[in-house]
Amino acid sequence: MSRIALALFLSFAGLVAARAAPAEPVARPLPPDVCSALRTAFAAALGFPLASGTQSPKTVSDSAPAGTACTFSGRATGLGHSYADALGRLETIVEGWDQIAEISADGPESTVQGYRKDDRRVVVALDRSPPDGTCENTVQVRCKVPAKRWRWTFKAAAYRQ
Repeated sequence: MSRIALALFLSFAGLVAARAAPAEPVARPLPPDVCSALRTAFAAALGFPLASGTQSPKTVSDSAPAGTACTFSGRATGLGHSYADALGRLETIVEGWDQIAEISADGPESTVQGYRKDDRRVVVALDRSPPDGTCENTVQVRCKVPAKRWRWTFKAAAYRQ
């Protein structure tokens, strides 16, 4: 009789645990041809080459889901365009997509943005900052380091959810 009671208790505990912790959506990479097209579009928008791979979307934003995504990343200096111009060109790539508010965050010369369209998701992070050791005690808009010396960092993840 105690075995039956134990079995019922464990079954009930399992049901309660399953209800208490709903499964979190898991990311899956977009098809390779779509990932390749996105990498090409992002690189053209930014004006520098990007490496690609398959990693967790959390490498771009902690707010992204667990799982895997096609990822893109790159760093550059010596660029002549403005941060606002680069950001505008990136936004044209996801024109018509809905913004994911819980992933979005902005700062001066820095942004993380999430976008969704149907089951597809794209998370991008763009940062432009002066070289280390410069402009540390001043607001970035007053930084006198020439723009071509500033460091650009880009990361993105594309996935299905």
